[in-house]
Amino acid sequence: MEWVTPKTNWVKTDRINYVDYNRIKNNLAYLRDLAGQLYREFNITVDPDKDKYSLWPYPSEINRLEENLETIRGHTYPFATGQRRTYYGNAPAIDWQELNRLESACKLIHDNLRGQEEGKRRLSFRLGGLRL
Repeated sequence: MEWVTPKTNWVKTDRINYVDYNRIKNNLAYLRDLAGQLYREFNITVDPDKDKYSLWPYPSEINRLEENLETIRGHTYPFATGQRRTYYGNAPAIDWQELNRLESACKLIHDNLRGQEEGKRRLSFRLGGLRL
């Protein structure tokens, strides 16, 4: 999985599409993999990628993004990522403000985990017995 820079400049007229959904979903999977290298292993639910012929993300899929973000926070560090929302069918969909919150939270966690990874102390020599 590869990290893709999140879009953190959503505006009122923006709508989520399959590219945005895949980016957010895959970034969360990347964060889970990165966190697994620094903390204990844990799982999140990762749906298959959507393609251009897919419908808009369903509320259950957006809720899974929120759930995955909370799971990552719960297994790493309780980063301040704003109020979690739940979405329902036939109700208002995720808006630009929530997309900014979600993607900014991904970026915050990514930057902090990368800093933790780079800040880990490493010995410049190998511990163990003498090799004869």
